[in-house]
Amino acid sequence: MPKRSFDMDAPPTAVRVLVANPKRLSYSLVNNGSAAIYTGADQGLTVDSGEPLTPGAMVSDDSDKEDVWAISSSGTQDIRVTEILEA
Repeated sequence: MPKRSFDMDAPPTAVRVLVANPKRLSYSLVNNGSAAIYTGADQGLTVDSGEPLTPGAMVSDDSDKEDVWAISSSGTQDIRVTEILEA
């Protein structure tokens, strides 16, 4: 089960944290930073268009096989990514 960590800096630029993968069974994102991050489906993501993930919160999905992007509006944030793939 691969785990990855990304640092995101402000001013905000969206970072692709997962690449589309048809073999993905599920993924989880944990905001290990000190401020909210926002997630979305493409590089046009902004803090206004994204889904918020507060510090310490986790989100998971067992149906999304597309790219996942994240962005922060406040300093450098740490997001932890786990992806489960078909064997």
